[in-house]
Amino acid sequence: MPLPLKVALLWHQHQPYYKKNDEFILPWVRMHGAKDYYDLPALAVDFPSLKQTFNLAPSLVMQLADYAGGTASDTVQRLSLTPAEMLTVAEKHEILRLFFLCNGECMIVPYERYRELWNRAENTADAVAEFTVQDWRDVQAWYNLTWIGQSGRRDERIAALFEKGRNFSESNITAILDVHRQIIESVIPVMRRLRDGKQIEISVTPLYHPIVPLLIDSRAALEAMECELPSPPFAYPEDATAHIKRGIELYGEYFDDTPAGMWFSEGGISDAALELAIKSGIRWTASDEDALWASLPAERHWTDKYFPRKFVSEAGVLGVLFRDHALSDAVGFVYSRWQADHAADDFCGRLRHIREAIIERHGESALAHAVVPVILDGENCWEYFYRNGEPFLRELYKRLTGSPELITVTCDEATVPEHLEFAPELRHIRAGSWINANFKIWIGHREDNAAWSLLRAARETVEKRLPELQPETAQKALEHCYIAEGSDWFWWYGDEHVSENQAEFDELFRWNLAEAYRHAQVEPPPEVFTPICSNTQHNISPPANYISPVLSGNAESKGWDQAGYFELSHTTGTMHAANELLHRVRYGADEKTVFFRFEFARPLHTSEKITVQSRRTREAALTFGIGQMALNVSGGELRSELHCAIAEAAEVAVSREVFGEVSESLEIMIIIATETGTMTFPRSGTMKLPLFMGKQ
Repeated sequence: MPLPLKVALLWHQHQPYYKKNDEFILPWVRMHGAKDYYDLPALAVDFPSLKQTFNLAPSLVMQLADYAGGTASDTVQRLSLTPAEMLTVAEKHEILRLFFLCNGECMIVPYERYRELWNRAENTADAVAEFTVQDWRDVQAWYNLTWIGQSGRRDERIAALFEKGRNFSESNITAILDVHRQIIESVIPVMRRLRDGKQIEISVTPLYHPIVPLLIDSRAALEAMECELPSPPFAYPEDATAHIKRGIELYGEYFDDTPAGMWFSEGGISDAALELAIKSGIRWTASDEDALWASLPAERHWTDKYFPRKFVSEAGVLGVLFRDHALSDAVGFVYSRWQADHAADDFCGRLRHIREAIIERHGESALAHAVVPVILDGENCWEYFYRNGEPFLRELYKRLTGSPELITVTCDEATVPEHLEFAPELRHIRAGSWINANFKIWIGHREDNAAWSLLRAARETVEKRLPELQPETAQKALEHCYIAEGSDWFWWYGDEHVSENQAEFDELFRWNLAEAYRHAQVEPPPEVFTPICSNTQHNISPPANYISPVLSGNAESKGWDQAGYFELSHTTGTMHAANELLHRVRYGADEKTVFFRFEFARPLHTSEKITVQSRRTREAALTFGIGQMALNVSGGELRSELHCAIAEAAEVAVSREVFGEVSESLEIMIIIATETGTMTFPRSGTMKLPLFMGKQ
């Protein structure tokens, strides 16, 4: 009987703490609760021999409990329950801004009525003026309905509403939200049941999902990269200890046990962080394979990452797993565009190749200790899959549980002491995260550093005031500091990511700092009330003047020095893809023409194409790629040439009239079709590009 290759699936589930006063200002705990947090573990019930690990952030668990207990609501929930005939103009604008934030292709386009409302909502002013009471009610219903996962859709009440499709009543909306709550109520119970049956392991993250190495000392970032850091540095190791300790305690409250493993937020580890985990009784942790490669000498083989490592320090021993980057990203970013069976076959085919390579390099007996860790977010990718990923997961689970060459294990099973003895132990792991093995996402940019400095000032003030405060008040001040130490606020600062909710993240970070000051009985400084994001509208730098470049597509193409630009670094949402096509877009105009220059992160492939879509006053789509150009304009009456040059970059010129009444700005969406799938920028809606209208 051949030895099987072990596969450790870890689904990391987390959300930042969204509560402001008595309301969650963003709905993502509820939405993903109704769509993902129950469905993913519940699907495992049908595959009793399948082993998995679910990692839960305590900040998520606390909010799930609030929703399940009916003790909290969110802004979208409140707007959904407001009778349509009583909506104010401001509330209507908020609905149009918030109620289409989802993957349009999978969650809007398949539903005729929702798609119709989405298209009409492109022109906000017209929609506010023209939507009927029934239109508003149908938007309220559909946005909450489309966020219900496949298991919830098998509920007869929900199936009937999908069949109905339009003309929803207030009672229908209430019923949808009741189903949301009922699904969320089932999340923790289904996980407990699977855990008790030894089918899944549940691990934990520090309390409010902070980057622990940076809490201990922000200068840890310098181990992996050269950058400007906030000065003075942030250094509160006691806060890191508190996040770990309280995360473990909260786990005990909900699961009556102590976790064996801890996924540090964003896979962010350092020697100091690992020592804290050891001291807290944690047996295993994990990060990305690049963290391993950065910690090993150059002489290594690519299969070395498949052996768990024993990290040894004065504090004790910890098992460390290193995720297979390509396989994890294939699930997160590639397979959503594939047929379910083809994707599952590809995944398992890669595993068999790994198994053969391990045998060839280390001998078949090494399979007794080897494991392939596949680790990714457990919520964000599924809205890009057909039917929320259920067909793909079913096909994958069938293959993983039906092959004698493969066996699934929990992370704790993969890191038992006997497995840690095969590969050389580690006494040092270079500080880094699961993204590029550094902390660039969270520190080093001007905005990131500004946020860290504000946080340090607030934390320092609270520390000085603690002896003068009553225990309850002191704890509240500290709690707001802990919340502000979460990683997600820093994720959205800088130029790496954009989000339709970027302003809310900025506001909530600074609100928690202000509350920390208030509970410390100190007046918050004015800078706490100043937005940190220099441009929450995607960090756009507007043109300095009219431009009239000669299109060449060359790396050193001239005529773009006065152009505006924006970055598409890495990702347009909460997921982080490793292989983006574009990193920057330059744009501008003269009296008659609009110009775009797309600067590639890698060469454009023959099968790939880019579309610039506008829907402001006229629907237009400019599509181009190697050997292909197309211009489609609504109405068909406009005849305009599209000019394009593609080499190291892609440069495009098109008449202003293509976009309709373009005056001070242009509203567009960029659609990038690659071999691995389609991405949109922004993730939903459009972005507004300011145009220079007169020469200085």
